[in-house]
Amino acid sequence: MQDVPYADLAAEHRAPPQRNTLGKASVYAIFICWTLFAVFVYSRYSQLGDARAYMSGGYDDEASARTYMVTQIATTLIGLLRVDVLAHLAFSMFAATGVAYMVGQARVHGHYRWPLLALLLTPSFGVWASVVGRESLYIGCLGFFMGALVGYFRARGMHRLLLAMVALAGMVFIRAPFGGAMALFFVMAWMLMRGPRVGLSLGVQMMVLLALGALAIVIAWPQLDDYIAGEVLPKARSYFTIYSDSTRMWINIQTSRELFSSLWWTLPLAVVGPTPGEVFARPVLFPFFVSGLVVFFLLLYAIQQAFRAPKGLPRKILVLGWLPAMLVTLISYVPFGVYNAGSGIRYASCFLLFLVFPWMLRSALAATAEQPAALRRPRDFHQYRLAELR
Repeated sequence: MQDVPYADLAAEHRAPPQRNTLGKASVYAIFICWTLFAVFVYSRYSQLGDARAYMSGGYDDEASARTYMVTQIATTLIGLLRVDVLAHLAFSMFAATGVAYMVGQARVHGHYRWPLLALLLTPSFGVWASVVGRESLYIGCLGFFMGALVGYFRARGMHRLLLAMVALAGMVFIRAPFGGAMALFFVMAWMLMRGPRVGLSLGVQMMVLLALGALAIVIAWPQLDDYIAGEVLPKARSYFTIYSDSTRMWINIQTSRELFSSLWWTLPLAVVGPTPGEVFARPVLFPFFVSGLVVFFLLLYAIQQAFRAPKGLPRKILVLGWLPAMLVTLISYVPFGVYNAGSGIRYASCFLLFLVFPWMLRSALAATAEQPAALRRPRDFHQYRLAELR
């Protein structure tokens, strides 16, 4: 009988070479390039959202608290740096630092880095993540939030939990609907990681979660219906009708029932962004059309990766925590993404980073399983590593 070369097999799957990892310097370089592209190229063809108004103090004290905060930060930076591009770089570096922290906590390596790189290199994400605005602040907070949760899964630590809560508070303040979805994910992830073990299969827990979610919707439906039909939908439509000539006037969603019944076509339209007809009318939208297709297929791939995660806690975190939070995020985004492709892209940039969480968790899992036993916290990661190698 021939001996199996276990030593060679172990050496093959040890910590990946440095060239196979995604370094933090690469993340910062990508964000800097996007800032320069947005300021010196993209701004020649389209305005950079509300960046100019933020930096010039265009929003007075009567604006919302989050808008006023961003205005104060932007005007302070302009007063100190005197150059617009440096103010953009300051916001960009905050977002980049959050993403770099996530990359470090997830130990991103091997094939796990490609979905993140695909996202970082899409204009739909890169342009708005690297200029003055609420989007870059939200992305920075989301990066710290995801990194803290991945790090907490890998090595626990109260400081990571506190960082996640601080970042979560920032996201709720900046974009309340998206931040609310992240709060749902935080609660589910924490309960799965630290709560009592119920001994139920994933399928049974999914059914229980669906039943509880349906019950919560039934109880809160009168208030939820009034909020959607009375505030969200009128605000979204009136905003884009007034401020943009490219609003899709043929779309008219007036009630909550219309919103939910039309999700089968409004959600893909909002995620992809520009249609081929709109690209033909405005060729400048072509890169964003391609980006929208990348994001759409990345979403489908991420859902598949969630169900293919190693059995046990990793799969439960993704299926019971990440997937519902992603669904709530997408539904809350539809009213602001379906009426106008250009503005919808800006809104979507806030949550796009959340798409790659399945790969971040699985990368951290694989990297932890490869650590020497003396450096690992007392938990068996070998079964997860074997599943990742299949």
